[in-house]
Amino acid sequence: MNRKRVPVHLAIYATLLAVISPKHFLLFEERVTKPLGIPAASDNDSVDVVSRGFRSALVLVLAAVIFGWLVGLSLSRWFGPATPEGVNVLQIGGAAVCLLATIYLRGPAIGTYDRETLIERVDRWIYCAGYFLGTAAVVTSLVWS
Repeated sequence: MNRKRVPVHLAIYATLLAVISPKHFLLFEERVTKPLGIPAASDNDSVDVVSRGFRSALVLVLAAVIFGWLVGLSLSRWFGPATPEGVNVLQIGGAAVCLLATIYLRGPAIGTYDRETLIERVDRWIYCAGYFLGTAAVVTSLVWS
């Protein structure tokens, strides 16, 4: 495979543009990276998919952290200080759920052209739920301890 390397400063700038301003990313891609021989996506919708995906993931992660923090505070209030065993169970359980979600993901095996079928959505929901619960469990253990 003969891929053109992207300089680090351009990679960082392109990543920020893709997440923050897809419109400016497309202009940057046209003006800066194409002349360097770095291929562009076949359609302009790709950057919107990446931007929306990142924003959705950010909201999900923040929700998991807030949920875990509130559960940790509640456990501390209701049951007092955490026991080492309780913290271990939450941390190991949270890590195991995150690992399960990562290993489980079936996206490419069931992929269709438009990636919008119900089973593809269910696959993504299972993946996101696993990460949400795993992250919340780890945050809960940290707040509670």
